[in-house]
Amino acid sequence: MAETVLDQILTELRPTVAQEYSHRGEFKNLRVVGHTPKNDHFIYDLCADFAGGHEKLAVKIYRSNKCGGNAKAVAKAENANLQFIQSAVIKKKLAGVPRSLGDFSEHMAVVTDKISGLPLQSVIMKAALLPGFADNGSIALVARRAGEWLRAFHKATTEMPEPFDGNLLMTSLEKLCESCRTEGLDEISIRVILGGARNVLAKTKKSLPSSAVLTGFTPLNIVVTEDGVGFCEFARMKQRGNSFEDVAMFLASVEALEKYPFCNRTITSQIQENFLDSYGITQADAAVLRVLKMKALLGMFAQGRNVKESAVRKKVMWANVMKKFIHQAAQRSLAPVAAA
Repeated sequence: MAETVLDQILTELRPTVAQEYSHRGEFKNLRVVGHTPKNDHFIYDLCADFAGGHEKLAVKIYRSNKCGGNAKAVAKAENANLQFIQSAVIKKKLAGVPRSLGDFSEHMAVVTDKISGLPLQSVIMKAALLPGFADNGSIALVARRAGEWLRAFHKATTEMPEPFDGNLLMTSLEKLCESCRTEGLDEISIRVILGGARNVLAKTKKSLPSSAVLTGFTPLNIVVTEDGVGFCEFARMKQRGNSFEDVAMFLASVEALEKYPFCNRTITSQIQENFLDSYGITQADAAVLRVLKMKALLGMFAQGRNVKESAVRKKVMWANVMKKFIHQAAQRSLAPVAAA
């Protein structure tokens, strides 16, 4: 099915590619050079050949049987997000964002040029596995670039600050804790999380910065390029929301890597500190970020590991590792506040 759709997309895409990259000279060919299956979509890597060089493109085709039969709507939403971001890019000259090459929603697809580079998570894993790699400054540099990019993105899409609803956040945390309790999260961790959060939110200012929110700003989705970083996953982007949600998601995703025995606290702390410094987080903002980060971590635990139902042993092992990790994260992030 995806291959048939891809053939249709290639046929429609060729004239667009020839026009969009006319500076490359005569258009020669458009070919598929690889593909990657994902949970709800396929990514096809394309190469456009010209007399004066090559251009890399990416085609994301959603799988209708994995999107609740709503693949066209999912693709349409992502294409709309790309159009929204493209407008901000033009105005603010934000680099590291893929350019849409047309609306292929009817084919359940999103087509863009491709940002070449390595996922940030691959760089982090390299630092964790190779002795001395984390000490050469490269991890700190990419973390700072990620913070600078996210800050620029939020500035390019900034909105008026939104009132902060601490009660709503507490309700959300309570529900997540209840969900995690059924997975085995201990009562001490739950008390520390909820008690620390109440103390923080009682002192939080009445409004927080608002902008477009990526919701998936994680090391897996951040691309490290020769010149900086880029981001390619706009499927779940919200055009307006609490900017700190993206910051918290990044911090939580980095911290969650500590559940791997080879990724230690020294590496994750270095990444988080440099990221926060370059983003420009104030001391007052840091407290509410601890709460939002814990919410993101609890969400990961509550969602569970994405494995087949038959793989019970893997699910149990993952839950046991996450329980211990959440306990440590709660003591580290919210216990001092709870004790105050």
